[in-house]
Amino acid sequence: MRFSTLLIQALSLTASLASAVAIEKRQSTTQVYKFSSPTSAEGIAVRSNGQLLVSFFDKAELWTIDPATKKATKLVSFEGATCSAGIAEIAPDVFAVVAGQFSFSGGNKAGSWAIWKVDFTSGTAVASVLKKVPESGFFNGLTTFDNSTILIGDASKGAVWRMDTKTGAYSIAIQDALMNPAANAGIPMGLDGLRYSNGTVWFTNVSKNSLHKVAVDATGKATGSIATIWSNTFSDDLWVGSDGSAYVATGSAGKIQKVSPDGKVSTVASVSGSTAVVLGRTEADKNTLYIATGNGLIASVKV
Repeated sequence: MRFSTLLIQALSLTASLASAVAIEKRQSTTQVYKFSSPTSAEGIAVRSNGQLLVSFFDKAELWTIDPATKKATKLVSFEGATCSAGIAEIAPDVFAVVAGQFSFSGGNKAGSWAIWKVDFTSGTAVASVLKKVPESGFFNGLTTFDNSTILIGDASKGAVWRMDTKTGAYSIAIQDALMNPAANAGIPMGLDGLRYSNGTVWFTNVSKNSLHKVAVDATGKATGSIATIWSNTFSDDLWVGSDGSAYVATGSAGKIQKVSPDGKVSTVASVSGSTAVVLGRTEADKNTLYIATGNGLIASVKV
């Protein structure tokens, strides 16, 4: 999310780990596409055919981009919403998307948030409401947990919701003070990026400049204490690769950070206003990281 003009505190340009040395090795990115309207790209995902899906904080829409042709097309408008956020694949070529009512001028409407399903299996994008959650505070992050479960980040309640994608049943799986918004947050958002991988939930806190992880059980509940990876670098959404490395968008901190499985932190790219990242899925781009930004730029970098 683009907070550079909304947060008062200065954002550090150097990430660190208490137990590891930060490594700086930046690469330049390549432009894939530049949106003029909507502009505030918030979520990014990749279909198995290599096409990108992008959501927007300033419009409740889902777009697709073909990285080969560098052309973009609007797929879906989410009725009754003004904002879209996290995207996660819940079945082959079927995606869940967060959408609700938020604007930079009007703020957040608690209880407006829903999970939508966008199904590509018929050859075109078919959108429907999977479940609206009246108890929602401010949904944002989204990640697949298992074959029938997603985890949803609630940025204002400081909680991770668990939802069954087949029945729509939902409940809070994790709630912790480390997920709460900072007291001086310009927008009441804490937990933002959310990713599950190999028994671990990773999450960022966008107003506390922090990155965390916690082990979870088969129901998504925490099994131990939450570990803090860093607490001095603006942190938005993230992606975890098959080797266990986490890639973190750092917004106005101007870089993409990598946390390797052994805990080392490195800077893999310089890019302004990054909001979300995802690794490619085809043989040609499996080592390509795609980056969404709050100024409408979609970029890529080899990692």
